[in-house]
Amino acid sequence: MTLTNEIQEEAVHYPYSVVVRFRGEGKPYSFGAMDSNYLKDDWVVVETQQGMEMGQVQADCLDVDKYGLHVPTKPVIRKATEYDHRAFEENLEMEKDAFSICNKEIEDLALDMHLLSAQYTLDRTKILFVYLAEQRVDFRELLKRLGARLHCRIELRQIGERDKARMVGGLGMCGMECCCSRFKSHFDVISINMAKNQLLALNIDKLSGMCGKLKCCLKYEDDDYKQLTEGLPKIGSQVEYEGEIYRLTNMNVMNEEAKLENREAAIFITLKDLREKGIPRKGVIVKKKPEEEGKKVKKTIIHQNRPEGAPTHVNYDLKAPEMKKEVRSFGKKKETSNSANVEKRRFTSRKKQETPAENKNVTVRTFGRKKKDGENA
Repeated sequence: MTLTNEIQEEAVHYPYSVVVRFRGEGKPYSFGAMDSNYLKDDWVVVETQQGMEMGQVQADCLDVDKYGLHVPTKPVIRKATEYDHRAFEENLEMEKDAFSICNKEIEDLALDMHLLSAQYTLDRTKILFVYLAEQRVDFRELLKRLGARLHCRIELRQIGERDKARMVGGLGMCGMECCCSRFKSHFDVISINMAKNQLLALNIDKLSGMCGKLKCCLKYEDDDYKQLTEGLPKIGSQVEYEGEIYRLTNMNVMNEEAKLENREAAIFITLKDLREKGIPRKGVIVKKKPEEEGKKVKKTIIHQNRPEGAPTHVNYDLKAPEMKKEVRSFGKKKETSNSANVEKRRFTSRKKQETPAENKNVTVRTFGRKKKDGENA
């Protein structure tokens, strides 16, 4: 007999499944029971991987064989007694003191971690500290100090921003409680391509939740948008439709409507027509017609998917704005050098000297080279 068979024989088959939710946890867990005496809103003591814990039953017991449920591996030990409730309340008060002690030790050791919660097991043999940190933290010295002061097993668990948002809770942009703290049991992988598939503006501030990551709700409609836009050209691409070249400028997947536009017309067609009649064109250059000043340009708006009796063609006269003519010269700018300025000043000074002044004594000074002794004039 192999080891696997021995484990299967030792495993206990529980005929009933009990759904239990713990405080601070959005996800319920299933536990096994030998009888169906556990009803909704009952408080029970269960055995978990962390140890003995107390939680609240979320629904009446379910028959495992009747509903084909997954066989739980951990049992419900008993219904919570008055002693269990008293111990649970005492643990809440002791957790506050343990949280303060751990926070003080973190500050003394100057560790880069943000403590979020502290939680005792029901029998107080173990305490769990949950913290937030960007990188891995060396908390070996912290474990020694906490073990010496709390005298029980210590577990430190690092979580990310999304787990913090689930623990803290809050309201999203939709006005409802965050999905992660309300009903989500695990986090999906969210990428920016999901926003592109839904034709959303790539504004990170609007696409991010309170955790700073991309919103979980982007995942909900991603499969539907992929199915509805399958086989369609991308927005901004050129499409040949009924012999004319257009540019796909807009697409409304919910209304199943697309907008094709060129210089002369803008056509609103269904996505079915675009998929069947539209031919994607690459490298096609549409030449623009020369625009004349003051000339009216006629543009026709065609709605092919409007109900019967509604107008389908609308003509618009688009007049080009009048532009003021401005003549600019781009010749070489005359540069005024310092020598030119000096010559101008000399000319002005010479002109003043040539003008005779009445009843004024004029003194002329020369600043030539001084003659040396013995040198002829």
